[in-house]
Formats: sequence, C-alpha cells, structure tokens
Amino acid sequence: MRPKFFVMKQFKTGILSLDAQLRGGFPEGSVILILEDPGAGGEVFTFHFAVEGVKNGEKVLYVTTDDPADYVRENMRPLNGSAIEELEILDFVSPKIQSSTPRDFLRRMYDPLNGIKSLLSSESFDRLIINNLTFFLMHYDKEEVFKLIEDLSAIAKKDHAVHLLLLTKGMFDSQTETAMKHVADGVIELTLREVENEVQRRLKFLKLKRVLVPKAILRYDLTEKGIRMESVMRVL
Repeated sequence: MRPKFFVMKQFKTGILSLDAQLRGGFPEGSVILILEDPGAGGEVFTFHFAVEGVKNGEKVLYVTTDDPADYVRENMRPLNGSAIEELEILDFVSPKIQSSTPRDFLRRMYDPLNGIKSLLSSESFDRLIINNLTFFLMHYDKEEVFKLIEDLSAIAKKDHAVHLLLLTKGMFDSQTETAMKHVADGVIELTLREVENEVQRRLKFLKLKRVLVPKAILRYDLTEKGIRMESVMRVL
C-alpha cells in the first residue's frame, strides 16, 4: 500500500513539447479520451503514447479495431523501429479479414468488449490504448460502452495506469459525446480547420483531472516522424 504522501507518477505522451505543457504528462489512474475530426491525427497520437511506454520498459496493450496488427506496427515504425516489437497488440481486425464467411468470422471472434474486461481483470498493463471506441459504439448498446469506460477508470486507478481511448467526432449524437466526456478523466479534442489555402490541425484540452491544463489552443503538424507541435500560441 502506498504511503499517505507520494509523488504522483506521470506518463509521457511521447511528444516532447506537449509533455512540457503538461509538466510531465498524463497523471496515473486516468482514462483519457481523444475526440478527433477524421484526418486530425488521433491515431498518430496513440502511436506516440504506445511507443513511449515501450521505450520506458512499461507493459503496453494496444487494441486495434480498424487495422490489422501488422499495419499498426508498420505505421509505428518511423517513431521507433526497435521498440514496437515489444508492443502487445490485441487485433480485432485480422480474424475478420482471414475468415472466408461471416459465419466463420463469428465463430472465431469472441465478445470484444467483455474480452477486454476479462483480460484486464487477469493481467495488469501500465498503458492501454483503444483505437477506436467507434467500433464498440456501433456494435454494443451505449450503456455497455459507458460501463466499459467506468470499469477502465477503476482499473486504471487500481493499477496506477493510464488508458487512452480514441473516438471519431461527429459519428454519434452530441448527447453521446457529452456522456463520454463526462465519464473520462481527461478529454482532448483534435480538430481540423481550413485557413486560406491550408488545413490547420489544432489540439485543445477540455479537462484533465489533477493537472493544470494549457489554456491555449495548440497547433501541430503530421510529419514522417509523427506529430510535431508548433510553438505555443493561442489560436483565435
């Protein structure tokens, strides 16, 4: 049991200038929700977070619902080629691709939502990344997904871990998005905006418990090496 007074562990995002803004990273025991416009780079954000954990010798689980594990590893490789081989990936895509018929797929595929809960009840991870919650909202009742996030929050606190969840904006009603924001410990929005002849990507913290979050809206670009934050600025 931890002493009454202890230094809170923080989990670096893997994006140096962003970690500086957060004075170290995400606080332990947190569920962080990333709400992204399509194309804003939320998946790349999850790559940074996963690779940073592996580099630090942490136990990391990456759950993919959109792309097979090989694709995920290949896209992470520019961030740190050697580290990703140690990454544990839970792949809900490959069984579907490899199945000859939908019935074959259903036989091979167990219940993903409760499968994650079962795995986390028997095994601890320092970092959990789910890419993407859209899969679960499309295949389960909303209440089950909200309960999943509540359970993840309890597990993160028990394990002194951080769970990072990605959700695509605009695919569900505003009430659902608001409920998701409510149950998460931290919320980050990644948005796209057309300005004159260019598309700008912007990052905004809506909340993050136990951390004084930046008030400024931050600009960033997607590069071959991942996310590059621009100089700290307030964007009007």
